[in-house]
Amino acid sequence: METLGNRTSNLIAAGIALALGAYALSQTGEMSELGAVFPTTAAIVLIIAALALALRVVLRGGKAAEQQSVWSGLEWPRLVGLSITLLAWALLLKPLGFMPAAALGLLAVGVITYRERMGLKALALHLLAGGALLAGFYGLFSVVLRVPLP
Repeated sequence: METLGNRTSNLIAAGIALALGAYALSQTGEMSELGAVFPTTAAIVLIIAALALALRVVLRGGKAAEQQSVWSGLEWPRLVGLSITLLAWALLLKPLGFMPAAALGLLAVGVITYRERMGLKALALHLLAGGALLAGFYGLFSVVLRVPLP
């Protein structure tokens, strides 16, 4: 059952996401046309998701809907681990360079989020997919968008 606390927390989360999306969108004006493609797209998706969450709260607000808070069921140790990983990635990006920092970050995210024991075949496939993902992002940003990477 929906509570006033759940509605409030969902509206607060939507407001924060909307503000972050608007801020990110405002910062793209200083970027090159190609360099602004990814941040603009991410900001627009964030704004749309925030508006959708707020609309859902407003439309279902008076009903006893089965609406949960965005915070319910959250695994705090994983969230803290992912936050630390993101911060470490940002701090290591310049000294290590894009590829080593991204590889370490991707490895850390995999360790934090994977819930089951992984066999050798699955590990090899995950490492291969991660390497392809990193190479793809590197190529996209450095070659296609011409964003200088550390």
